Amino acid sequence: MDPGRIAGLFVPPLCVVCRRAGDPGMLLCARCTREMNAARPIRTDPPEGVDTMASCADHDGVARALLAAFKFRHLTGLAALIAGFMADTLGPWRGAGPLVVPVPPASLRTWWRGFDPVAMLASRVADLAGLEEPESPVLRRRGSRRQRGRGRRGRLTDPPDIRPTEDAPRVLGGRAVLLVDDVMTTGATLSAGAASLRRAGSREVHALTFTRRL
Repeated sequence: MDPGRIAGLFVPPLCVVCRRAGDPGMLLCARCTREMNAARPIRTDPPEGVDTMASCADHDGVARALLAAFKFRHLTGLAALIAGFMADTLGPWRGAGPLVVPVPPASLRTWWRGFDPVAMLASRVADLAGLEEPESPVLRRRGSRRQRGRGRRGRLTDPPDIRPTEDAPRVLGGRAVLLVDDVMTTGATLSAGAASLRRAGSREVHALTFTRRL
């Protein structure tokens, strides 16, 4: 028997969200798993410039805690779990069509974290759903100011400065794009990204996030 499994019989693994004892090999306990599985995808009211929008769950409860553990506790092993929920929410986009593009990060945040959570999720979603990714970034973000902690008015009136890269028109011309972010709050970041994708020649822009603030 695996020594790690033997140890788990005496010291059960803890759920990454609620810290209750869980089953060996499982990241979430049964209770948190049930809450995530019961979450209803949100597909209404896409932000300006986005054709259709889907989110796995409201930005609350287990979904919010799971995303926070991934981003702020640096539990990068959660990427596959979160991306699995996102891929299950894709619907008609799964397996055909759009190019998967992550919302670009503020460079200072990426340096501070040591990884880009959105790019990691986007890549996992593409793999799980059988979708294509560009070989190099097609969007870039100027400035290091983050959206988190800003009020709704500030987010909407002064959105992130997201621009297409030099190579973007060649890659995006005539393509449909699935723009991926971790959470949607006001939609300002997704709108800024969608506008740049359309300037570079994308014919459709769809958006996918793990959570959405309602």
